[in-house]
Amino acid sequence: MKFFCRWGGVETYQAWNRPQDEQIREWYKSLDIDIPLYICGNVVEKHSPTFDVDIMLRDRVPLDEMSEVFTHCITKGFEHKLLIDIAYISEWYSIPFKPFYKIRPDNQFYKEWNGGVFNPTYKADEVKQLAPQLWRFDWYEPHSNYFKGLNRGYNFTGIKLDKF
Repeated sequence: MKFFCRWGGVETYQAWNRPQDEQIREWYKSLDIDIPLYICGNVVEKHSPTFDVDIMLRDRVPLDEMSEVFTHCITKGFEHKLLIDIAYISEWYSIPFKPFYKIRPDNQFYKEWNGGVFNPTYKADEVKQLAPQLWRFDWYEPHSNYFKGLNRGYNFTGIKLDKF
């Protein structure tokens, strides 16, 4: 079975597993960073099985440091057979909706598996590249992921990784 993935400038030929809590804790222990990280999404909410681990950075740091943190987390994730979907988020989703932005390590995700290609390009109301591996996505109006979360009953918050 051929497998290849490129995410945030990091490449792997090793497929990942569905994340397990202990596996995520081991990944977190392997990190060499001092910035608080938050875990959220289906790993926390448990509404449906997932293949990725949503990690959010809430502290604003210089862009070069943010890029290094993203690359480090993704690389260590692949080493632990985890897909780490990491971003900086200006604020948590809220009810009612408030405009916000995310900074992500890429504008698209690329995966080859079992003869197929999965290559979505992320969308927002406004998208701009900040650095080679940093993209800013601004939402001024509610979007499909927001409504998906509402329909699933998400509480739209994260848990500090050191408390997970």
